Amino acid sequence: MFGLIRSYLARLWKSPVYRLALLVMLPYGLGLCNSAIGDFQSGGAGTAGLWGQPLCGFGLLIGIILAAVFSLFFGAEYADGAMRSKLVAGHGRASIYLATLTVSYLAALALYGVYLLAWAPRLGWMLKNFPAPETKTLVLCLGGTALLLAGYCSVCVLLCMLIQRRSLLAVVLLLLMAGLFAASLQVQDAWETATAGGMQLMIDEAGEQQWVFHEPGRAGALTAFLYDALPGCQAYRYMALDAAPRMLACSAGLTVLTTALGLVLFRRKDVR
Repeated sequence: MFGLIRSYLARLWKSPVYRLALLVMLPYGLGLCNSAIGDFQSGGAGTAGLWGQPLCGFGLLIGIILAAVFSLFFGAEYADGAMRSKLVAGHGRASIYLATLTVSYLAALALYGVYLLAWAPRLGWMLKNFPAPETKTLVLCLGGTALLLAGYCSVCVLLCMLIQRRSLLAVVLLLLMAGLFAASLQVQDAWETATAGGMQLMIDEAGEQQWVFHEPGRAGALTAFLYDALPGCQAYRYMALDAAPRMLACSAGLTVLTTALGLVLFRRKDVR
């Protein structure tokens, strides 16, 4: 298994697609950092947004980036016959699957590292000029972002190991990640609508406008669960330094379940 990991990492580093993804992380990280500072200085965001956006904003679009990279990189395993060669050489299917998952997560962490390095030179200046976030909350959000990456990788690897046609794999992964992102936006909007309180402008039967105060409500059980579980909702909440242990549990559960399912299905797959 370790030999497979080394082989994957060596090939990954030579991949033009992955190198391009690493370069994209530089403007991505620096852009979110500058945006957060600008919002804070203009009064549009508080301390949570100032630190949460640059530290955890990586999770917002990384699903689409990983889908593009992994579909091209791991999709080549079937296209060039490398997957069958590994099996003929005596590598177990579980070893191949877990090695692929490990490399995918290491690749995602490397992208995250470059993203953080993009604005790291500004860290000292920010700590000197702006209030620091609460350490416990920050650690929880960073840990949640790391588990969010694991969930994304486990889903991508599941599909990469089961879909042999690279073109189909790319379409499925990109559509899946775009769909998850769109669903997250809808769930977040539903949550905010259900739980928001305050003044609302209403028009009565006579056609006159009046302001009506609404007490904050409660979201339904399904909306609350999806608000904790969907990757996009998690990313937005980590960017606001809003994290709960159940969010981390959802990411961990997704990783475990998809990995277990992938191992079972890959064992039964007819590799050609």
